[in-house]
Amino acid sequence: MGLRNLLSANDSASGTGRQRPSGYLTDRVEAGTELVTDFSKRTRRAAGERVLGAIDRGVDELRTRSADRPGDEFRDRLLERAADELCERLAGRPLEELRERSGLDSSIDDPFDRRLERFLRRYGLDETRLDDDALRAIRDQLAAETDVEIEEVLEALGADDSRELSDPSKSDGRSYSDAWSRFCGELDVECDRSLECVLADVLRRDAVLVGHALERTLTEELPTIAGDRSADATGIEERPRRGRSRSIDAAVPTDARSGRPAAALALAALILSDSVGGDRSLARLLPVVASTLTDAESGFLPLERDVLELLSSLPLETGGDGLDLAALRSGSTGSLALVALFVANLVAMGLGAWVSHRRAPPIPDEIRGPDGDPVVTDEQVQLGKKVFQANGLMNFGSVLGNGSYFGVDLTADALELKAEFMREYYARERGGESFEALPDDERAVVAERVERELDADAPDGSIARYSAAEVYAHERVRERYVDRYHDGSPERGIPSEFVDSADHAERLADFACWTAWMAHTNRPGSDHSYTNDWPYVPATGNRPTGQVLVWSTVSVVLLIAGGGFGVWAYHAFDFAEPTTELVDVPSPDAVSVTPTQHAAAWYVPVAGALFVAQTLVGALLAHYYVERTGFYRIGEALGIDIVSLLPFSVGRAWHVNLGILWITTLWLGGGLFLPGLFSDRDPPRQAAGATALLGALVLATVGAFAGVWLGTRGKFGSPEDGERWWWLGSEGLEYLEVGRVWKLALLAAFAGWTGLVLRGVRQLDEPATGLGHFMTYAGGSIALMFAASMLYTPETNMAVTEFWRWWVVHMWVEGVFEFFVTAVISAALVSMDLIDKGDAEKAILFEVFAIMAAGIVGVSHHYWWVGLPDFWVPLGTTFSTLEFVPLVFVLYRSLGEYRSLKAQGESFPYTLPLLFILGSSVWNFVGGGVLGFFINLPVINYYEHGTYLTVAHAHTSLFGAFGLLALGLGTYILRVVAPEAAWDPTWFRGAFWLTNVGLVIMSVASLLPLGFVQLRTAYRDGYAAARSLEFYEQEHVQTLLWARTLGDAPMILGALAFTAGAIRHLRAARRHSATDT
Repeated sequence: MGLRNLLSANDSASGTGRQRPSGYLTDRVEAGTELVTDFSKRTRRAAGERVLGAIDRGVDELRTRSADRPGDEFRDRLLERAADELCERLAGRPLEELRERSGLDSSIDDPFDRRLERFLRRYGLDETRLDDDALRAIRDQLAAETDVEIEEVLEALGADDSRELSDPSKSDGRSYSDAWSRFCGELDVECDRSLECVLADVLRRDAVLVGHALERTLTEELPTIAGDRSADATGIEERPRRGRSRSIDAAVPTDARSGRPAAALALAALILSDSVGGDRSLARLLPVVASTLTDAESGFLPLERDVLELLSSLPLETGGDGLDLAALRSGSTGSLALVALFVANLVAMGLGAWVSHRRAPPIPDEIRGPDGDPVVTDEQVQLGKKVFQANGLMNFGSVLGNGSYFGVDLTADALELKAEFMREYYARERGGESFEALPDDERAVVAERVERELDADAPDGSIARYSAAEVYAHERVRERYVDRYHDGSPERGIPSEFVDSADHAERLADFACWTAWMAHTNRPGSDHSYTNDWPYVPATGNRPTGQVLVWSTVSVVLLIAGGGFGVWAYHAFDFAEPTTELVDVPSPDAVSVTPTQHAAAWYVPVAGALFVAQTLVGALLAHYYVERTGFYRIGEALGIDIVSLLPFSVGRAWHVNLGILWITTLWLGGGLFLPGLFSDRDPPRQAAGATALLGALVLATVGAFAGVWLGTRGKFGSPEDGERWWWLGSEGLEYLEVGRVWKLALLAAFAGWTGLVLRGVRQLDEPATGLGHFMTYAGGSIALMFAASMLYTPETNMAVTEFWRWWVVHMWVEGVFEFFVTAVISAALVSMDLIDKGDAEKAILFEVFAIMAAGIVGVSHHYWWVGLPDFWVPLGTTFSTLEFVPLVFVLYRSLGEYRSLKAQGESFPYTLPLLFILGSSVWNFVGGGVLGFFINLPVINYYEHGTYLTVAHAHTSLFGAFGLLALGLGTYILRVVAPEAAWDPTWFRGAFWLTNVGLVIMSVASLLPLGFVQLRTAYRDGYAAARSLEFYEQEHVQTLLWARTLGDAPMILGALAFTAGAIRHLRAARRHSATDT
């Protein structure tokens, strides 16, 4: 895209595509879409985009040349060139001719005068033609032995309005001076001061007035002067100048509208270039731009060539405010710091994993009763853990607060039942039929005794002891679980033989009672349990600990400080935002689409189909909460037991994994598609690789989901028959349910994708810290973190299993996913010409640094209540609170995206993708920032953990932040691939608004109010009560559950609209491609 197009706008209204006259400048200012002080930034960015590639490739060569040549030579060359330019413009004669006619006084004896003599002789200047001020300024500079600034020399040499040059340019100087005076007078600015002072006053004037003054000067004054000069110069023979060839004797039209708007805007920018951090290097373009106000047919070189020539000379400077080439590259220091931070975090978390493994809650070899008889062994507990996972119970209920919310939490349920049955045991010892039947004073005694027995210290050896009441309670829990999970409990949505045998149901009870044991048994050397006295069960004495309250207070302080730091850092680092200027981007039909991009486009409808499936399964699960035995009695009408055919546990496993898969599929397609926007060629067999990868993903997805369904139905055997259920069926862990074989297949697919993208990125000829490489690193990090799911087995302690499970899930959602989001949004905005590539790379580097600084160790807020060491409480509180800081940048980014979206208008071809990106940024802040911080406050999380507030956070974060971005990326791909004539934005605009409306209704009308009701119940009656069946059967809770249907319906329609639109547009693209072929 040429510099001329970037500095002007197409006259789209007329349909001719011709450039508007320079009146466009005033229109932009009056419309409020252009600030006066932004002109220079705009020109700098436009010029940089034009020559960035050439400069970047020549950096090493220029630095080598700079090292080989002395600095004086470069300065001499520049001064010689400046003097040549000055003589050509002011005297109308080349330097060679003036040098021949000049005579210098050789009788100067003063050392400073000898330097002046050499200076004047070198550039062929006549001392008699320079005034005293100019000579004095040159002597002072030479005496101080400092670098001579070209601007100072030019100002000194050009300030002599009284010089007697027998040349037509004498009147030119007066003409330019008069034009400058009239310009300053129109703005009521004194023009006889230094340029800095004048420009400072101009920048403080009203933007509209400045625009009018600039327009008059550019369209009336300067073209007239240029025309007069051309007329005067007729017949004068021009001699060729060093380094350029230009004819200035061509006829110059004097019509104001013949001036090129590109040059006019560039001149305005250059006049105001002093506003850009004091860097006046662009001011050197002023005489060049003034000479290019005529049409290209007049013989003048284009503005682009002048800019290129100027910038090519700037690296030769050894002093002053020249162009900093290092700024055009991503800083290696920042990249090394990022790598060092990543490694440091991995080392820290590695040490944490080692300590957590050593200090995990033990599984006693035996738990014996008061008579020495064994009650339960470690083998029984381990088998119970396998039964829990093989039957998918983490997606039916939860354990240690993690999992689904349809059923009970096994830890809280077992602990509540244990306390209840122990009270019953002691009540019967006292002759009562039940605990409630005892008198008040005896109930208090029994309650105190039960609480005291449960508040026991951990055993010294491998043998633990139960009291008689605990033995009785353990046996009763076993009986309850056999009735519930083997015999079936339709009112809970549990079909008969959900767990295939009574023995396995008892082992499940043993596992649940072990998690309850570590929840009430004090950790060695501590006054609280392995789970930091979680869950809150009043009868057991579990309450929030002192450090939970202390670190909750600290987190509030950190939030305020971190938020302030985030705001300061954003402004201090001066991150570029998407432009609010009208950008002239090519029509999508003008963009060449590579075979790999065509192949990547097919990822979009595949992801859309997965999205539709997820929403349909989600609606089924939501209905299961209100009708636990079927789906609108359809099963009864058809004679099908829907609950047995598709239990809640299988449906939720599909729902959760479908959400991750369709989002990831769109990201993978985007990663393969975006490099092609910056390169017009594919690596060999890249398209075939992209197609093969899509096929492998589909195959692995179908196999994994079938394995989950078959595994939970016992088709791969029970845990006692081996580990086929683990390899081919379901691992039974939330978010990581699929069998190990399918995980390995997905990991191989991720690795293959990383290789394909890296091949495409290498075509871009960019450094390892370039934008394309950032995207590759982000995608590769997804595979790297997924590899952590291979670090546990069915025999691994549940606390350690949770450590690695959250390592994967949290590192994805709050780590590398955010990294990928930042990289993809930046790549998309750069490809839309809404932000400069260098600015995007700078922003990515900082945001990723902030994300990794807080996000990696921030995973530890998931470790507070699962039996891991309590040092994770302060670490998790600190770093999870600081995760809010990078979300401040997300908020600012969303505001910039909104301004850019409003500025581009409907004529901008990529409005819809930008709309999805904007929605993603807003939901990222709301879901990940606002709700994320709220539920991660330790004292709130203690009661909230595993309630519907977590559901609200998960939906707004996963779909709102990452899902909308994925949909935007898919829309962008289709916009480029589909022919303009077939493009119908209605499908995707409908998908955007339907999904957003659905998410808002779902969150506001159902998830959030239900979560707050559940939080109040947990605080008042205990966590087990908030997760009980009785809670969900309350009338007002049922109403809130039904209200979710109002949000599910538009969400389903939005998914269908997106998928149908994707299929329709890809078919059109295929027909268009066939026609072209």
